[in-house]
Amino acid sequence: MTKNLYNALRVVMRLKLVLPLGALAALVLGCASSPEIQDAPAKPRRMKKARPTGWASGRVEGDDKAMSMEMSLGVLDERAVDRAIKPHERAMAECFARAGEARKYLSGQIVMRFVVTGGGEVSDIQLVKNGLGNYSVENCIVTVGKMIKFPAPEGRRGTDFEYSMNFRSTGERSVIPWSSGDMAQYLYGISGDLANCGALGADDVDVIAYIEPGGAVGSVGFASQGSLDPTAAICAVALLRKVHVAEAAAASSSIVLRTTFPLAMAFERPVGDSGRKLSKHTKRRQ
Repeated sequence: MTKNLYNALRVVMRLKLVLPLGALAALVLGCASSPEIQDAPAKPRRMKKARPTGWASGRVEGDDKAMSMEMSLGVLDERAVDRAIKPHERAMAECFARAGEARKYLSGQIVMRFVVTGGGEVSDIQLVKNGLGNYSVENCIVTVGKMIKFPAPEGRRGTDFEYSMNFRSTGERSVIPWSSGDMAQYLYGISGDLANCGALGADDVDVIAYIEPGGAVGSVGFASQGSLDPTAAICAVALLRKVHVAEAAAASSSIVLRTTFPLAMAFERPVGDSGRKLSKHTKRRQ
């Protein structure tokens, strides 16, 4: 048994020497978030099978060769950032469970900008890129991320850096892109209610939405270069998920439509045939 333990430690040491730090963190995180490992820790081959809950991995965006990141003001060592994030990686990956049934088709990368004070506290996290599209997951990750304490940046000056996470669905449903222009006719009808939610943020906000078979909006997420107001975001998600897309009703039962559009589009009156169809829809609401 002692010899087996010694051999196992040698394998781990080889991984640390061969893999870059970011890649090793992604490997560990990807494994830790897989439910099969808990069921059969002695059979890692089972990881290749379909994961019924999906999985996630993350890494710091930086220069692996220099092993440091020069920010807008201060400087943080990338290895120190990795060490600070590592204890929270599992909790951030577990946020994917918030997507529920949408894990059957949700996949993509999110890129977060961490804004760090001169003392190492996280003052803000912005989702600057969003390839996922589920606000419950996104808000959970931001909440966990704000609990992380980083080393004080060099010179104790505030700074920022980017951290990305990749999510993969269970693959039970296929996703195809759908035109944002086709979505416009369904948005103007809820523009008044969306306005009552309040501003989501000071910067422009993009919406990522998935339309499930039958026409229901199954998942909604946001991306912005600035901070989002959680109360306004939750209100907007609830309204957007009430939209019914007629075109999706004729699609295959295994196909999900994915569309991305600026939130401002919801306040623009569509033109042409779409506008005429919308006017009838609006009259029914009134």
